[in-house]
Amino acid sequence: MPEIEELLQAYPALDLLIPSLDLEHRNDGLWIRDNIRKAWLKLTPEEWVRQHAIFWLIHKTGFSEGLLSIERAFSPKSLKRADIVGFGTQGKPILLVECKEPFTDIDEETARQALQYNQYIKAKYIWLTNGKSHKVLTFSQTGEYIQLSSLPDYQTMANE
Repeated sequence: MPEIEELLQAYPALDLLIPSLDLEHRNDGLWIRDNIRKAWLKLTPEEWVRQHAIFWLIHKTGFSEGLLSIERAFSPKSLKRADIVGFGTQGKPILLVECKEPFTDIDEETARQALQYNQYIKAKYIWLTNGKSHKVLTFSQTGEYIQLSSLPDYQTMANE
């Protein structure tokens, strides 16, 4: 059986902080421990990006694990799920994160999908990422979205 390091070569380096990952090699491939969901998940290219994004949100922007929800369904009956939702201290969503596989373009279709999801989530900020390319959107007073150069830190997002 191949070693974990050998299997990880299929996953590209990303333009995010490198997380300390808890990985396990099983018969059907690599599995990764998601500490927020408290579960082992089969590692896919999108999960690779999602775990890097979670680590970045905690260690770079200042979110606590307890204020992040992963693969949150819009309603109990909904099949659609937001990759990551970040909450303010009052329990209101402030950030919607849409993760794509590393080689999927962050384009208008990705933005459209996230904006559609945000009709339910109602977060002020949206971060679109494939781990290599990033777009951050926010909303003006008139409700139009504006692209930002980077994602603000947690305190800035929570206090707006």
